[in-house]
Amino acid sequence: MVESGTVTASVSKKRTPGAPAGVVASLIGGFEAVNARLMLALLPLLLDLWLWLGPRLSVKPLLEDAVAQLEALEQQPGDEAMLSSVQAMQETLLQMGESFNVFTYLSMAPLGLPSLMSSLPATATPFGSPIWWPISNPFLLLAVFGLLVLMGLWAGALYFGAIAQQVRDAKLDPARLLRDVWADWLRFVVLALIFAMVVAVIGFPALLLAGMLAQFNRFLGQLVIWAAAALAFSTLIFFGFTPHGIVYQRRGLFGALWDSPQLVFHNLSQTIGLYAVIMLIGYGLGLLWRLPGVETWWLAIGLGAHALTSTALLAATFVFYKDRYRFWVEAQATRRKLGDTRPNPRLRR
Repeated sequence: MVESGTVTASVSKKRTPGAPAGVVASLIGGFEAVNARLMLALLPLLLDLWLWLGPRLSVKPLLEDAVAQLEALEQQPGDEAMLSSVQAMQETLLQMGESFNVFTYLSMAPLGLPSLMSSLPATATPFGSPIWWPISNPFLLLAVFGLLVLMGLWAGALYFGAIAQQVRDAKLDPARLLRDVWADWLRFVVLALIFAMVVAVIGFPALLLAGMLAQFNRFLGQLVIWAAAALAFSTLIFFGFTPHGIVYQRRGLFGALWDSPQLVFHNLSQTIGLYAVIMLIGYGLGLLWRLPGVETWWLAIGLGAHALTSTALLAATFVFYKDRYRFWVEAQATRRKLGDTRPNPRLRR
């Protein structure tokens, strides 16, 4: 009887998949992957250097036209609250015209390259005042916007693909990377359109409802905004591993969209923990990297550090995805071998 129990336990142990990596192990794995291949951080660094030292694309002429149209509204009779809102909008548009750089659309995070400069003012460089290229035609702006978004998504597909190769194979294959990036780019474009439609479907009705409720109670209006934001964030969490499925598992778009929420559902607490830690680390270090002003060369250290840490944090999500996907597939295979038709238990490790 003792020998039989020993054999059964041995067989059961062999059938049990190895425990997946936790949040801390995933973070360590992400930093190790980047430490082994520092060039993974090259693309976000180059983007930030361009946004910092290169010329800017300005929409100031278009915003000044909008301000002129708002000035016409000030001449019309209305209550003081409305006039105050119009004046505040005018000031916001003028400030945006002085500092907004259209080139920041090259950073299409979370599907593209992370950028520190996209959140910093574009009003100065170590060389002095930057060069501004104004855009005064709205149709030209629309065309430039579309081109920059497509370029940003292509760079994102290349960036994600390089990290996936390093995490999966512990090496980079440039020929394969350049061969795969075009199909990945198309999937990223469609995925971005899907996410944009989801945001529109959630955001526009929420804003309208919040505006109507705010007329009666400001708290109710804010509550609707919070609920919409929570819904959008939940959607991002559940479908956040879709890019990983595309570039790591070489899944088609809809296959990756199908896999991601299932994987997150069976690892919900761990996934939320991973994203929470990544956001805290990214936010905290981001404050540190922003300390040097855009007019000093010391910012170069911040840009380099941001590129490395952001890449390592993204690589950590790939390490997490790699092991959780492996465990999920092995657990399903084990259940099928044992003839277990019960619902898949959540992964507790």
